[in-house]
Amino acid sequence: MASAVLCPACQTRNRPTWEFCVRCGESLEGAKPAAPLTPAAVRASARAEAAPTDLASFYLVLMCAILFGTVALACRNLASQPPPPPPSPGVYAFGGPPAPPPPVSPAPPVDNNAATGRRLMAQGRAAEALPFLEKAVAADPSSAELRHTLGRAQWETGDRDRALGSYAEAARLAPATYRLFYGQTLDALGRTGEAAAELEGVLAGQPGNTTAQEVLGRLYYRRGDYARAVPLLEALATRTRDLVVLQQLGYAAEKSGDRDRAVAAYREVLAAEPGAAVARSLLAESLASAGRRDEAVSLLQEGLQSSPDAPGLHRSLGSVLEGMGRGADAAAAYREYARLAPNAPDAAAVAARAARLEAGLKESGS
Repeated sequence: MASAVLCPACQTRNRPTWEFCVRCGESLEGAKPAAPLTPAAVRASARAEAAPTDLASFYLVLMCAILFGTVALACRNLASQPPPPPPSPGVYAFGGPPAPPPPVSPAPPVDNNAATGRRLMAQGRAAEALPFLEKAVAADPSSAELRHTLGRAQWETGDRDRALGSYAEAARLAPATYRLFYGQTLDALGRTGEAAAELEGVLAGQPGNTTAQEVLGRLYYRRGDYARAVPLLEALATRTRDLVVLQQLGYAAEKSGDRDRAVAAYREVLAAEPGAAVARSLLAESLASAGRRDEAVSLLQEGLQSSPDAPGLHRSLGSVLEGMGRGADAAAAYREYARLAPNAPDAAAVAARAARLEAGLKESGS
């Protein structure tokens, strides 16, 4: 084998085993053997072959120096930075309870007088609640609820006048909530004129308030203001079909001149409760006043067949019979009434009437 081959491109001598020229990098495929070198040429060739190796070593050393310098500079920069904060323990936690929330600022203090007063009232301790509620009202005078609660405490401790003042102020501050209660309280105390004014005010603002209708209707009925009572009692009876209300409606209608409405109301009561002696007596009196005395007598006798011990039926029967000129029968009915109801306020007067009728019959020889 030849000791060297020539590069076809640059004529550099290369070892036969090399595939590329050491100088130009061209392929040595098909390179021709080189002629033997003289001793001087051999030494030059050796230096040429060593050159690439020395150059590569130079580049390697240069790259290492650059790398070392870069690393040293980075280390110096890192050393000059402040240390990072330690990681949160939660980063490495697996499960377990969550970390507690940050502390919350306490709520601003509140006035506990109102809360204490309400609590004591709920426990039925009105006397103890009273000073707390007074302080609460002084701190918040525009609170209708506190005014009303204070009124309750005053009422329960016997201070009715101050309680009415508190109720009135609560009604003024919140009429839709407290005016009805104030009106009912006035009515319970017998101050019907003031109560009527308050209840009328409630209905002016709330025409469909059924409680106000009922209370005011009954108030008018008790006062004898029957014309005003009728429409309110009518509305209440239509809604409830309550027999007592129907009976009151009949009486109010009779007294205000609407006899037909009275008769209809009484008959409705008797249809639902045939044993309602008062309604039967009132109906009989209405019929007799309308000139329908025979019908009235039949109605009363029908009631006495099922309720012979009903004193009111005997008294009404005596009245109708007396109006028909049947003195003896009327006196007997009056006597029975006085016997069944000896403690009635009019028992003595009815017995005396029976005696006069009997005396008159004797004088006339009947």
